[in-house]
Amino acid sequence: MTDDELFEAVRARVGAGRPTDEISDVMAPEPASLSAVEEVERVVGLPLPPLVRRLYLEVADGGIGPFRGIYALREESAASGMLTAYIEGLNAVLDPVDPPLLPAGVLFFCPLHEMSVVLLDVRHPEGQMWWWEEGDRHKLDLTFPQWLEAWLGGRLTEQLMESRKLKDESWVGDWATEDLPPTMLELPDWP
Repeated sequence: MTDDELFEAVRARVGAGRPTDEISDVMAPEPASLSAVEEVERVVGLPLPPLVRRLYLEVADGGIGPFRGIYALREESAASGMLTAYIEGLNAVLDPVDPPLLPAGVLFFCPLHEMSVVLLDVRHPEGQMWWWEEGDRHKLDLTFPQWLEAWLGGRLTEQLMESRKLKDESWVGDWATEDLPPTMLELPDWP
């Protein structure tokens, strides 16, 4: 499917009252503002992949998509906003037994269940998908459009993601340390 076809299919599903895999009466939130999207891109230092950006701007600020839905760009009252989690992760002080931090440009994107999250690498033009499970991370042989298409087709499951893990699951091998931004970022004030 093309990005336009994926976009229209997501919009139709949200319009039909099925924004996520969870059964709920909760409606999808309003779309994000352009200033909110631009602020995320400024803090991360990279643009969101075009289809991701379009979904946030034209469909909803999170709360749509696979499993429990993608994170909102920022939630004031919870740590589940994508930008909040990103900044907190960059500022975290790790214990030696903790898993490594996410590299710059990799965002917590969609919760699966406790201690398991889908990650989005915005350094890839379409968005490389990763799976973070209890500190273990697995690069998936899926871009964001492929991941979304599998969801729309009813095929996106943990079993599918398990089967799409790549052999090279290195964290460091894919990201150079010089790409890391300053470690003491602060959450920007939004209007």
